[in-house]
Amino acid sequence: MNNEIEIDFLEPGLAIIISSLENIEAELKNNKELTFLLDELNEVEELEDLVKMLTRLKSLEKQLLLEIKALNHMEEFDIVSDLQVASAMSDFLTPDEFLFKFTELVETKDIVVTQENILEIFKEEIIKQVNKIYKDTISELNNIFDNENEFVKILKIGSEEKNLNDLREASKLAINLLKIERRIDKEKKYEILSILNRAESLISLIDIWSQYEMGFEEE
Repeated sequence: MNNEIEIDFLEPGLAIIISSLENIEAELKNNKELTFLLDELNEVEELEDLVKMLTRLKSLEKQLLLEIKALNHMEEFDIVSDLQVASAMSDFLTPDEFLFKFTELVETKDIVVTQENILEIFKEEIIKQVNKIYKDTISELNNIFDNENEFVKILKIGSEEKNLNDLREASKLAINLLKIERRIDKEKKYEILSILNRAESLISLIDIWSQYEMGFEEE
């Protein structure tokens, strides 16, 4: 992407979307609309074009879910999870979501933003967002599990944890526990999974962002 896209979380976020959709494409094989969208995402350079593509992804999501379920694939849970991660990250990359809003807030505050500290500033905010997601997930489970349930215990830890490594482990463990959970039907399981994958997508964003060693583009 060129300098018209100045906020560097866009490229790592886009990488998450593309990687997740490529996993789905490998299973569906003949979805031409998905293949065409992936080709465009790999070439996008303008923020305006990216927003349009992400809108198309959201409109394609229901159809992709139906096709995934129709596969009767033994790893359906993981394929659906890929779709949910791509969907969650496409939400987070829209201008009305917290990543852009927090960027504007940082720019208006008396904070010295440098290449070295911008990742830490955003990491702290993203951890707060992940904590909130786990709190929201717990509220969804009030009528399903009691407070002693192992899954709920993991979510409670995640709702308070400030260490990224521990949050990453909590995310993986929560998703794996949900995968083997037998007390709820598949549709409810996917509904809960979609919330967990919002947290997973943000944790992945920080991980990839760290690898990119990015901050703001210098003007």
